Amino acid sequence: MYIYVDVLIITSIYANFFLLKTTARLTHSPLRNGRCLVSAMAGSLFSLVILLPRLNTLSLLIIRILSAAIMIWLAFRGKSLRELYRTGLIFFFVCFIFAGIEYGLSVLSGSQNMLWHNSVLYVNISLLTLVISTIISYAAISFFRFYLDGKNASDTKYTVIVSQNGRTISFSAVGDTCNNLTDPFTGKPVIVCGKSSLSELFTAEELRAVLSQGSGVHISGWRLVPFSTIHSSGMLPIFQPVGVVIKNAENSIVKSADVYIGVVDRDMEYAVFNPKIL
Repeated sequence: MYIYVDVLIITSIYANFFLLKTTARLTHSPLRNGRCLVSAMAGSLFSLVILLPRLNTLSLLIIRILSAAIMIWLAFRGKSLRELYRTGLIFFFVCFIFAGIEYGLSVLSGSQNMLWHNSVLYVNISLLTLVISTIISYAAISFFRFYLDGKNASDTKYTVIVSQNGRTISFSAVGDTCNNLTDPFTGKPVIVCGKSSLSELFTAEELRAVLSQGSGVHISGWRLVPFSTIHSSGMLPIFQPVGVVIKNAENSIVKSADVYIGVVDRDMEYAVFNPKIL
């Protein structure tokens, strides 16, 4: 069987990009497309071991762990070692699901263009099959994420630490499973806070401009999203900070979060977010 290196590399980059994005979704971790692409390209280089003579099990295990560690570090650097370790375990879980579905579809389609060598699966499959396997895998894992999110609820107090414009602020927050507000374009959750919580990040004039309905969408970095509560509905200004960290006040566990911050035109004792962020 012939192995086309260009097909191997391009397919590997595509698959790695999807695997990393899915891992980020499962762990609610921020992951920029550029950083994800760099990590995916680095990981694709390890697929070239399929061209080497057969390696022993220990060597393959070391290569697999090294490749995963490099990819996870490149994609999610900034996390603590403990978080990187947990993210790495989720990454292996995602790889297992995706590889199984892709292999299964290849078998069902009767493809003979498959080769398993040095723990690398080379499948000369059509673009359609690759896309279908990606969609099925993402749907399965998204359902699993939805199931886990539904089981997370907490009345614990938290501290939200926000970095933006070279400054860092913090404010108190509580988990609220009724807060299902997300950004409609990205699907990312929104932490809702009062205007006083952001007074150290933005001037009073900037906050007034943002909170004047309609004009906030023209301010760089801000946009409006629709919201609805039992008592009211309207448009909420949101922005995505450079970084958001949530600290559990009871056990001091710190978790980074890929979220938007929304602000209301009043003061709030506690900001609110859906515990699924954690």
